[in-house]
Amino acid sequence: MRRLSPFLIILLATFMAASAGQVVGATDAPLGRARVLIIGDSVFDAFDHVVSARELLDSQQKIIFAVQGCQKLVEPGCFKWVKLSALDQLKKNAGRFSDVVVIGTGYNDRIGTPFRDAVIAITDEATRQGVDVIWITYRQVRHVRGKATTMNKQLIKLDQKIENLHIADWNSFSEGKDKSGWFRGDRIHLVTPGAVGLAQLLNKSVAEVIAKREAERAATSVTTTTISG
Repeated sequence: MRRLSPFLIILLATFMAASAGQVVGATDAPLGRARVLIIGDSVFDAFDHVVSARELLDSQQKIIFAVQGCQKLVEPGCFKWVKLSALDQLKKNAGRFSDVVVIGTGYNDRIGTPFRDAVIAITDEATRQGVDVIWITYRQVRHVRGKATTMNKQLIKLDQKIENLHIADWNSFSEGKDKSGWFRGDRIHLVTPGAVGLAQLLNKSVAEVIAKREAERAATSVTTTTISG
């Protein structure tokens, strides 16, 4: 995860204060491009069906959705018609968005070295495209509890080493919501309140990362102006 200098922290605070109560609109993206690419598996399929959640995301920033059930991180999906991995989708959409890719895929992947290598491959590709990565943690429940726990621990370790990786802790954010009508019976896939909850977490996480990016751009601009002057 990128660490900010004291100067950048001051700039970030200025940006956050200036934008408080405002919505980041689609027109803020360079050349009218989307600011965010959301890649996800069947959990994120909810955004194709829950209009209120989709509208909540679209109200804050222009988004491209690349969501498909049974998607994997770097390999073809678990159904033969799911040919594009999350990494393939990221490459396919290169240049179509400007700031952040959200990764909501991984329940169908293997833990350990394959998962670590997948995270590195995706963050490396994001670096080449000049964008940051927000990775959604996995729900530690029922039949995926052990797997999700291991993957979340791996993410925490990788977050400390990879500059453009940021973690949005869906596991903690959604804790205790099992009986609040957020999830289907498996406690992973979403119904309407859960989709809205995930959209709220994504909006918050994206806003924080974009604010950091804009603070860094401003700092670069100030430095360049000072040197040129």
